[in-house]
Amino acid sequence: MRVSVTVLTIIAGFFMCSWQAGSAFSQTETNGSRDEFRIVIHCGINVLQLWRKNEAIREYPIETGKGGLGKQRGGDHCTPVGDYEISWMASRNSTKGYRIVENRSWCKGNKFIYADSGPSLEKLWAESYGGDEATVISINYPSVKDRLRGFTGDCIHIHADKKLKDGMLTKSYGCIHMFPKDAMELYEMVEVGTPVKILP
Repeated sequence: MRVSVTVLTIIAGFFMCSWQAGSAFSQTETNGSRDEFRIVIHCGINVLQLWRKNEAIREYPIETGKGGLGKQRGGDHCTPVGDYEISWMASRNSTKGYRIVENRSWCKGNKFIYADSGPSLEKLWAESYGGDEATVISINYPSVKDRLRGFTGDCIHIHADKKLKDGMLTKSYGCIHMFPKDAMELYEMVEVGTPVKILP
C-alpha cells in the first residue's frame, strides 16, 4: 500500500506537535541546526523524513531491523522505538565528523574508534555501511530512559548500505539502512545533537 506524501506529512505533523510539546529538546537547550532540524523515522512504511522547523523538507526510503521493532537487548536485531538524538557522525567523504578509514574505523561501546580490530559487525568501511560511500549517523540508543527500563545494546545508526538485493535495501541488525546517496545528503544537513524520533 502506498501512502501519499500529504497524508504522511499530516500524520508526522501531529507527532511533531506532540514531540515539540513534550520533548527534552527545548529552545533554551539547543542552538543552530540542532534546533532547526529533526529526523522522524516511520518504520511501518519504511520512510525517513527530515523536518526543518515545522516543514518536512526531505523524504527517503529506508529499511529497518530483521528482528522487528522495539529493541530491548543487544543482539535482538530489532530497531529501537522512541526519542533519541545524533551522538556522533562519521563518513568516508565528508569534511565534518569522524573520517572513516579502511580497516581502522569501528563502533565499539557506542563510540567511534580507530583501532586494528573491533566488533565483527561494526566495520564502518564495509559494504554494509556503504563501502567507498560509507556514511554513519549514530544515535544515542540506549537512552537514559532505555537504560532505566533495563534495555541493552549499542551501535545503532542511520547509515548507508550497499548490500542491496535486486536494487532494494535489505534488513539490518537493528540500524536504519539508507541508499548511499540519500545517507550522504542527510548527513550534510544534520549535526550531533539533532533529535531523532523513531515511530512504529
